[in-house]
Amino acid sequence: MIKTKQPGFTLLEVLLGMSIMSIMMLLLFASLRICVQNWNAGERKIAQISQAAIVQNFLQNKLHGTLPLDADFLEEKQFSFQGEKDKIQFVAAMPASASRLGLQLFNMRIKKSVGAEGYELLVDIQPFFPQGDAEEWSEEQVVILKKVRHLQFAYFGADSDGARSNDIDDLDWQDDWLERKALPRLVSIDIELINGEVWPQLVVALKVERALGAKAAGDRNPFTGVVGGKFVNP
Repeated sequence: MIKTKQPGFTLLEVLLGMSIMSIMMLLLFASLRICVQNWNAGERKIAQISQAAIVQNFLQNKLHGTLPLDADFLEEKQFSFQGEKDKIQFVAAMPASASRLGLQLFNMRIKKSVGAEGYELLVDIQPFFPQGDAEEWSEEQVVILKKVRHLQFAYFGADSDGARSNDIDDLDWQDDWLERKALPRLVSIDIELINGEVWPQLVVALKVERALGAKAAGDRNPFTGVVGGKFVNP
């Protein structure tokens, strides 16, 4: 009886094949892990850019439409625009698509986060002037940014009150803008998050000159209810 040799692998060949397969699987999983990490990092970066774009667009649009109105209807006369290092107050109109129509008084400030690191950027919104004497002021508070390490407002304009100076030597950046009839020319906002991310400085040019001085004393704007820089109840 003649014995034939059966085809197969030796033990050494099996061990060698398993070693090669293990190395290939290790490289494959390492590549997948790197891809997942890069994907997650990209998602986080996109989320950060989107957050920065949304917040900066909100700040820019609202500040750009600031109106320099005096709150004469209150018990004590107050200036609608007030600015300090860590907070700012101004009046602007909401878009037609918003549920809150008409002029709104915006108060932005930073506040220590509760149960979390850093600060929060809060926005208090309330009607600048109620529609009726018996109507209560409906106030809304919104947190538009969290985990803030540092936020600072600055204001560019003339040191003296009154009309804006055309002399460049009289214009400078200031830490506050309180009880002035004129608006600053520019408002800058510097933001740094607790993760070390520093946003590009946002500089907004205010488009209105002062107290709507371009309007005649008796010329009433039908959209804002302003007569010569003063708001009147429609």
